[in-house]
Amino acid sequence: MKNRLSDYVGNTPLIPITLGNYTVWCKCEFMNPGGSVKDRMATYILNDAEKNRDLKLGATLCEATSGNTGIAFAMLAAERGYKMKIIMPRNMSKERKNIFKFYGAELIEVDDGDFDFAIQLRDDMCKEFGYFNCNQFHNPLNIEAHYKTTGPEIIKQWSMWQGIVPDVLICGTGTGGTIMGTSKYLKEHLPDLKVVAVEPEESAVMSGGEPGLHGIQGIGDGSKFLVDLDEIDDVVTVATECAKDTARLLARKYGYFVGISAGANINAAFKWLRDNDKRHAITFLCDRGERYFSCL
Repeated sequence: MKNRLSDYVGNTPLIPITLGNYTVWCKCEFMNPGGSVKDRMATYILNDAEKNRDLKLGATLCEATSGNTGIAFAMLAAERGYKMKIIMPRNMSKERKNIFKFYGAELIEVDDGDFDFAIQLRDDMCKEFGYFNCNQFHNPLNIEAHYKTTGPEIIKQWSMWQGIVPDVLICGTGTGGTIMGTSKYLKEHLPDLKVVAVEPEESAVMSGGEPGLHGIQGIGDGSKFLVDLDEIDDVVTVATECAKDTARLLARKYGYFVGISAGANINAAFKWLRDNDKRHAITFLCDRGERYFSCL
């Protein structure tokens, strides 16, 4: 019997958006209880820790985040009786910060865009004070969560669309867990599927550029982290303003009120299909748009 909110994480719909000859199939992760795809990874990590008795009631969780992972862990901490400390660059949206506080989490801010320091501070605090290190950027359970949940859901949902074969999985990368875990499962069933990563034009690290400040919160955090580029067929960059424009279009034309990274995914997906003369892409609508009012 499902008796907790987190028992309802996952099983989000896969809904097509068609423009001309091209269709992008959208995994609606904004419909998770905490409002983003990060609910999957956070729930999986905490379930594993509780199963292995790595957590006691009243323990303190600690994570470095650009927002959605912090929200997911803050929701779970409230649900399960933990304390939560979140470390985040101060240039993330004020809506995210307010959500943390409403869940009762403590927010520690570092310099704009400085995820490396946020991660180091998290590690130091966990070591010094004995906090549970959620460790999203380097935790293999991040990949496993999507291999065990997101990938199988997509294959099951896709079975309803007889005769249509997806050409590509396209996904923005923050930690890399979503794209690596999902693609690993999908390619076991769809061996010809291409895998394409999306990153901000202003911080095109995977494309060989340098880390830079950008406005697509949740992706392009300055490092490849869990991404294995040997498993990636292509990388597409999207400028912040293009991602924002696409997010607005998704709301006004299709009714999807989603975030900026979802706009980047959709923009990149249609661009890749057009440039490669393919028809069907799978991507993610990563989170809800309400947490971006101050940015849009």
